[in-house]
Amino acid sequence: MWVQTFHRFADRAAFLAACAEAGWPYPPGQEPEPPAGVSLDVIGPLIGPASIGPGGIPLPGAVMDAGYHVNLAWHAREMDVAFAASQVAPATPSRAWDLPAEPEPGPLPVPVSVPAWKGKAALREAGLLEMVETAVQAAGGRVRDAWDGAAEWDRGSDFLVDLAGALGLKDEQVDQMFREADAMRG
Repeated sequence: MWVQTFHRFADRAAFLAACAEAGWPYPPGQEPEPPAGVSLDVIGPLIGPASIGPGGIPLPGAVMDAGYHVNLAWHAREMDVAFAASQVAPATPSRAWDLPAEPEPGPLPVPVSVPAWKGKAALREAGLLEMVETAVQAAGGRVRDAWDGAAEWDRGSDFLVDLAGALGLKDEQVDQMFREADAMRG
């Protein structure tokens, strides 16, 4: 029967020192060679999952624990004494160790701007388009010019902020409509 143990060293050099103390061969440029009855799984530092950044650029995961981690399994033999001090007991032992749970995803970021047609479509779907058009007609002047002529709506524009305030829309409502408008496909 195999007995698995989990180990955390300060760095790779400390791991290699334990291997040398246990008498494991270490060919240059390779991993140490455990003896018969021992299985070695080198993990190294614990790195969080990678993500995709702006423009679709892959971003490496954050270093969750800079220690040097290895998993060992022992069959028909006791754990070598050289590894006793580095042994840890993770709450959920696995090759991935006990990383913190991923945070719940928050709301999508609010787009800086959306095409005007998408904004109008979002208002229509929210049942607000007629009310907004009535308010625009009543305001006239620059408000009507902006409504009729803008190719894009900027989230922070005076036109939009004033119009939302006049209609009693909260910032969170406008933010959500911008997200919904941004997600629309033509």
